Amino acid sequence: MEFNKKDFYGIASKDRKRVQITIDQDCNVPDTKPDVEKMIQTKGIVQVQETEMMVDRIRMKGELKFQGLYGTSDPRTFLESLEYSLPFEEYIHIDGVIPADYVKVRYTIDDINTVLINSRKLSIRVLLTFILQVNEEMKEEAIVDIYDEDVSTLKKEIQVTDLIVNKKDIARLKEELVLPANKANLYEILWSQIDMENLQGKIGDHVIEIQGTMHVFLLYLGEDDQMPVQYARWEVPVATEMECYECAPGMVGRIGLTLGSQQLEVRPDADGEERVISVDATLDCDIKIYEDQTLSYVDDGYTMRAKLIPEYKIFDFETLIGKNQAIMKTVKNFPIKQEPGKLLQVLTVKGSCSVDDVEVTEQGLKAEGVWMADVLYLSTDDQMPVMSDSYMEPFSFFIEAKGLTGEDDYQLDVRLDQMTAVPTEGNEIEIKAAVVFDFISFRKKKQRVMTDIKEEPLDYDAIQKIPGIVGYIVKEGDSLWSIAKNYFTTVESIQEQNGGVEEVNPGDRLLIVKEMGNQ
Repeated sequence: MEFNKKDFYGIASKDRKRVQITIDQDCNVPDTKPDVEKMIQTKGIVQVQETEMMVDRIRMKGELKFQGLYGTSDPRTFLESLEYSLPFEEYIHIDGVIPADYVKVRYTIDDINTVLINSRKLSIRVLLTFILQVNEEMKEEAIVDIYDEDVSTLKKEIQVTDLIVNKKDIARLKEELVLPANKANLYEILWSQIDMENLQGKIGDHVIEIQGTMHVFLLYLGEDDQMPVQYARWEVPVATEMECYECAPGMVGRIGLTLGSQQLEVRPDADGEERVISVDATLDCDIKIYEDQTLSYVDDGYTMRAKLIPEYKIFDFETLIGKNQAIMKTVKNFPIKQEPGKLLQVLTVKGSCSVDDVEVTEQGLKAEGVWMADVLYLSTDDQMPVMSDSYMEPFSFFIEAKGLTGEDDYQLDVRLDQMTAVPTEGNEIEIKAAVVFDFISFRKKKQRVMTDIKEEPLDYDAIQKIPGIVGYIVKEGDSLWSIAKNYFTTVESIQEQNGGVEEVNPGDRLLIVKEMGNQ
């Protein structure tokens, strides 16, 4: 017997775990750098280099790229920066994990604490939270067609959301920025910050279109003795494409875009002056593309010449039940904590957010967490004119998703999309933040699929006991196909004997004539 098989694919959420790790390291100030008087601002980027799936645990290896802006005793420049790579390696225990699974890792930097041991050495302590989403890929080869005229088949259809694309990729952004005419030539970059705003990926024809805005801030030493420390800002539109041959308009996309590595290089302009900054940044792309499909497969079969023995397996199909993006906008005034000195101007603000708890309700998800802000500003203090303050604010936000149950599989990604800070009266600062919640949910449908079918000799004794002609009253759950199989005939024969009937209902009366195949 010849039949056609098709691979059914699916992804099931296996486990989700939240872990915290601490990186604690003492670092020396390079000989080429001046003494550290005071740390002003710190930042870090986590690079997960390896995730090895093992039995009941995951090995995660990476590093934190630490950067620190600090005040010096040099009255001319008064600012300098440090960079360190802080490696980490962790073994995370998760019951049931096997090497065939795969994991999606998200992180937040909860705290970066620096303590000056002396002017040439500092202790760096970083608290990181990792959220590990472990998934297993399901694959089952099922029979979708039987190529045999003697075999009657029962085919079924199921509406599912099929995962068409599941991959990670990198989009590269390259920009050439030129210092404004009123700014001095650049001698050395002290501090930089790149933020993405309104970043989104849209599905096109064989491509993913990425759009948004890139904000670049630069604090630098300039070739100006009167004002050696200067700053500049740029707002750059982002519009690029990434090849994705499986994509087509109408598909549903879940495209996670995260700012990755960042490199800035100073180059001379046409006049030979150091005024051009080359920006080379990457976007880490987590791409999942879904398509609603109707899958047809063989659920049962029989023939007059042999007894067919199907083999079945239960497969978890998924159907998309909800996709939503919600934005929480918030405004908060904070007092300036640093003394001495008064705030003159905000230079830049960087932020982050994290979710501590998610509660599933019939109407949606209730998320609780915090958003954080680090403000770099100019002050009236002559000894330390550039200063920094940090703020934290808890939030509670509801994402609408009606009909969601605890059995459904959902994913919630949270990111800070916009943050601004402006001085107000009374030595306060007003911070506006926009937190974006990306939500998608699936409902599982357990369905048996036929993976194989074997032939055995007919039981002629049992067939002889079936009457040649019988009057039959349709019962609940009967169909023309099930009746034909039980009475060793065909659907076409029943229709021929009963005026071409297409459907049957409980209580209907049928005339059934048994048929025999070649023996």
